Amino acid sequence: MNVNKGYTAFIVDDNPAALETLANDLRQQPEFAEVYTFASYAEATLPLLEKQPDVLFLDVEVPGKTGLEFLDSIRSKVTFTFKVVFYTGFSDYMIDAIRQSAFDYLLKPYKQSELRLIIDRMKQSENERVLQRIGSDAMQRKIAMQTVSELLLINLDEALMFNYSSERRSWVLTLTDGTVHVLKKGVTADDLANFSQTMVRISNTCIINLNYLAAVENNTQHCRLCPPFDDIEITASRRYFSKLKERLDLL
Repeated sequence: MNVNKGYTAFIVDDNPAALETLANDLRQQPEFAEVYTFASYAEATLPLLEKQPDVLFLDVEVPGKTGLEFLDSIRSKVTFTFKVVFYTGFSDYMIDAIRQSAFDYLLKPYKQSELRLIIDRMKQSENERVLQRIGSDAMQRKIAMQTVSELLLINLDEALMFNYSSERRSWVLTLTDGTVHVLKKGVTADDLANFSQTMVRISNTCIINLNYLAAVENNTQHCRLCPPFDDIEITASRRYFSKLKERLDLL
């Protein structure tokens, strides 16, 4: 999103009244610069690729294609990120929306306060992305890790992962050069996860550098790291996989 120009929104809904209501309400919000409306997903596909909107308000059930099917159909075509808000009168779709990583959910008929809450969440998410970009510059700064034998000075991008060793009762740091370093006792998972936004806990015994995570399988939670670390076997827990998805911008 271009903060100075404001949000661009797409609304897809086959109900003319609901379509007009949401469009008018969004146009009255100072954060929105452009609002486009479509009565079907077929109409929205090409304009979406051209306009690259910041947020999609999708009716779950539109003749010809559901909102979930539409998202699946465009995954391989888009090269930009956007938020998704399911806009529907069917609360039964709440679970599906969450599973598909929708940014939010607006139930018809909505209250102005509910729409405002979604917009505020969008702004907060954008602010967090800006902070993350700023934080990436800090990846080259030196940090000090107290191991059992020395004070180890490393760059953040040299830290591949931390694993908890029940035998040693300590966390073990693995660097990108393959070396391992046992940290002093008393260092907690929160200590390690909190010193940088790039360090993400994926299970009770593993914290990884998000910059080296390539994919997580939905069914098995098996993690695939970026080469040359893709031969390392790691599995996320369901609990922390859910938290990981909350940290990311998902399509």
